[in-house]
Amino acid sequence: MYPNFRELFYYTIGIDIPALAVVNTFGFFVAISFLVAAWLLTKELKRKEAEGLVHVTKQKIVVGKPASAFDLATSGILGFLIGFKVLGMMFNMDWDTQSPQEFLISKQGSWIGGLAFGGIFAYLTYRDKEKTKLAQPKEEIITVHPYQLVGNITVIAAVSGILGAKIFHHLENWDDFVKDPAGQLSDFFGGLTFYGGLICATICVLWYIRKNGIKPVHMFDAAAPVLIVAYGVGRIGCMVAGDGDWGVVNSAYRVDADRHFTEVAANDTITKNDIANYYRYYEANSPEEVPSIYFKKPGALSFLPDQFFAYDFPHNVLERGTPLNNCNRKFCTHLPMPVFPTAFYEVLMALSIFAFLWYIRKRIKIPGMLFAIYLIFNGTERFLIESIRVNTKMHFLGMVVTQAQLISSILFLVGLITATLLYLNNKRKRA
Repeated sequence: MYPNFRELFYYTIGIDIPALAVVNTFGFFVAISFLVAAWLLTKELKRKEAEGLVHVTKQKIVVGKPASAFDLATSGILGFLIGFKVLGMMFNMDWDTQSPQEFLISKQGSWIGGLAFGGIFAYLTYRDKEKTKLAQPKEEIITVHPYQLVGNITVIAAVSGILGAKIFHHLENWDDFVKDPAGQLSDFFGGLTFYGGLICATICVLWYIRKNGIKPVHMFDAAAPVLIVAYGVGRIGCMVAGDGDWGVVNSAYRVDADRHFTEVAANDTITKNDIANYYRYYEANSPEEVPSIYFKKPGALSFLPDQFFAYDFPHNVLERGTPLNNCNRKFCTHLPMPVFPTAFYEVLMALSIFAFLWYIRKRIKIPGMLFAIYLIFNGTERFLIESIRVNTKMHFLGMVVTQAQLISSILFLVGLITATLLYLNNKRKRA
């Protein structure tokens, strides 16, 4: 596992560049997922515009205005924050003892860098406005194509999605939040709940596209394959970083400090004894809280490596587990009782669903149907993976379920009911 690019370069090519620790692998893949989503959504909206399903809109803008005090202040503050932290990180940060995330949320930084960058950013904004300034600003009517809104849609989805994912994570782990709210809030990019992000991003994006004259049903269809591929790419980040989004213990395997895997017999006593020794490494307060499943690699799949069924997440970003031999750096731990690599499974499932949706997208002629199919597949995938994944349980109508299982069940039912109603309505119109 490679929690950041410093570790990636060190373990792959043997070069240690401390400054590369600023590039977190999870954050990198999340950024890539948004870029991939923006690219695919642009392609889909162009296609739908060519088919006459979405249309251009007219917007009134004012051109020729000079830079306002708000423009200059906004640019200056942004520049100050970048200079304060970036230059501060370069000259004031101890790369061996402090993480970039800790530095970014601290009060440390470079005042000289902040003031310099703030001034430069404000000046560049002023200069750009001066180039287009008119003696008398005027109004113009411009044509806006739906695909030209993708940049704004991506930013809105990213910001609202991260905030929603964080809010739902705290709700799901309310006891931990109440015990240490400051600590939970300071770890801003740690602990993100996908469905929380999906729900909040959907609400905010829906408001924006309606404001700009795009019919939601066509946007939802365009977004269906985009959402699932973005999810799959984001899960690559979870897998590479080893961020705790893994499965329950696979008690059929053990791994030593040299990372040699061995199979063990199905014996409850052995499993209970090992769990009793290691339970603290699995965020459990007692051995009874550590879920496990005994699953040995099937003979028909003997060609696959053991790690496909049980992975120990060496060098995980949480630094959870027992020490690895011959490792004296940060992130030198691994899980002594390997777990199901559920993030890897989700990558495979998400990319498979994307391939299917992308294949049928031009063949589905009923508006809204593609998004309904996406909801069915998304709900099914997440509900199934939750059966072998570590997550916080909750009581609902006499059942013990996870938040994700509850939401995925609702999404599945919404998708199934919507698909049925759309099909019947279309059949009635054609009759």
